[in-house]
Amino acid sequence: MRHASLLVRHLGAFALATACLSGAVAGQQGSPVVPATETPAAESPQTGAEAQGQQPGRRGRRARGGEAGAEAGQGPQGAGAGAQGEGRQGGRGGNRELELPEFTPVAAPPLDGLQKKQFFWFTMYPDLVAKFDPTTDQVVQTIKLAGGLFWSTQLTHDQKRMLVVTNQQHSIEVVDLQTGQLVGNHLFEEAGYVLRIRSVKECPGGVFWLVRTERVKKEIDRYSFEAAQWLLYDSQNQKVVRKVPKLPEVLERGAELSADGTHWVGTDNDGNLAFYDARKFTELGKIDLKTPRFFGAGTIRLTGTDLLDGRDPTRARMLFSSSDPVEKNRTQWGVCEIDLQNRRIVDVTEWGPNQRGWGMRVSHKAMVGATMSGGRDDEERLMLYDLHTGKLLKEAWYEFRPRRGLVAISPDGDKVYVGVAGSDLEVFDAELKRLSTVELPGEISGRIHVVDG
Repeated sequence: MRHASLLVRHLGAFALATACLSGAVAGQQGSPVVPATETPAAESPQTGAEAQGQQPGRRGRRARGGEAGAEAGQGPQGAGAGAQGEGRQGGRGGNRELELPEFTPVAAPPLDGLQKKQFFWFTMYPDLVAKFDPTTDQVVQTIKLAGGLFWSTQLTHDQKRMLVVTNQQHSIEVVDLQTGQLVGNHLFEEAGYVLRIRSVKECPGGVFWLVRTERVKKEIDRYSFEAAQWLLYDSQNQKVVRKVPKLPEVLERGAELSADGTHWVGTDNDGNLAFYDARKFTELGKIDLKTPRFFGAGTIRLTGTDLLDGRDPTRARMLFSSSDPVEKNRTQWGVCEIDLQNRRIVDVTEWGPNQRGWGMRVSHKAMVGATMSGGRDDEERLMLYDLHTGKLLKEAWYEFRPRRGLVAISPDGDKVYVGVAGSDLEVFDAELKRLSTVELPGEISGRIHVVDG
């Protein structure tokens, strides 16, 4: 009986498989496979009730045809096929899915501001934005945030405002650094969802922002995570103009606004310095950094540090590193003079073996750079470099508390500051001798911004 039962079971399975196979063959012969149509990656602009409640955040991510996260979708006017045609003809780096609105350029601070009085601006726990005078080493002003604990800060291109994410990552507060006042509080919410603001990027002109949000849907019995979105946000009218899943690839690679605020400047896929249209992200031109300058020279890799602080629209003095084409482990560093108007390299000066340190802070007035590194028991090494010549000026070894690091150098280059993991700043002079410890009203968090007074 047992063998008979097994036989019946095997015969039934064979019959079922035969039926399925026959149905599949018939389906292939009778009905051709029709590919599913693509649905637009981006939603149309919000209107009416959707836009209500979406009140309103210098320095995103990758999508087809663009940078920093090509934000997919049609143009602001719903350009459709026309926008796609522009993207195809726009050259490398173009983005047919996102076109930013018209704008009036806003320039970076003037170059001569580097020679004048400057202050440190940073956030302190639990809910303060602080102005610090590096001459007297005192906090001269604090601004209390309306939404409590802060999450991130972003300095605007003109360095006149700071965008601070607060309110459990639901709001972006705007701090006017000239008056020391809160001048805006922009709430981001969507019915049926919990939104979390993860990052903010300023668009040309400063009126529109690109805000990355993570979305959690409120189900009947649970929360479910949805795909993150980038919002094109009109801070003047306090409304979301568009929603897109990604930024243009140009922005994904870290492109920044030019000094005059008229276009984007970044690197292409080959590491060359490229210039992109401010609204359509199409490539306007580039400076070849990949091709060796002469036989035996290495490729120039810009570090992102401009000794002119990105303030001069006509030129840049960029720190760079370059690997030896033969000795692969040997890396040089130096400075590269760039003509931004004619888009060409004017001069390249190599300083020798690359400096060993991280987190370089630059005094643009004194042309002194400070770095920090470890490597000897529990001690850390502080170093000062002459950024005219690349020579090491001073070095000193100190033992610090855990999680301490170099956070700033004074505008005059005569003091460096070590902080993090505490509500104090340890101050060292130009000889890297310990001066004092400055106690602050709260623990510092985030980047210290150096802003003209």
